[in-house]
Amino acid sequence: MRVVKVVPLGDLPRELERLPEKMREAAEQALSLEDFVKTAKALCPVETGALRSSIRGERRGPLASALVAGGGGFLNPRTGREVDYARYVHDGTSRRAPNPFLLQALRMRALAFAREVLRRTAEEI
Repeated sequence: MRVVKVVPLGDLPRELERLPEKMREAAEQALSLEDFVKTAKALCPVETGALRSSIRGERRGPLASALVAGGGGFLNPRTGREVDYARYVHDGTSRRAPNPFLLQALRMRALAFAREVLRRTAEEI
């Protein structure tokens, strides 16, 4: 998608002053992490589905979000215990190879995220 906006030369300084604000707004909207969550869920190994269900995006600040798995009150239906094993599945153990589904999702979606921020910024200017 190509976005074009014609700005009179006299208005250019004002438009450029607004650029950081518009980029921040675009980043805030993109930080919902919906696409990251969908990708991580698709990559997550499944036995009961509890770990996959626990994957979510959490806001950590004005321009900070985290892709999280486990905890948060999600229960494993087989054991009835909280999903507290996400780290061991993701990072591996001495008996289990790592399956870094969160890191893979971040790497796969990073470029699309940057494009989305730029697209939203261009639309706002």
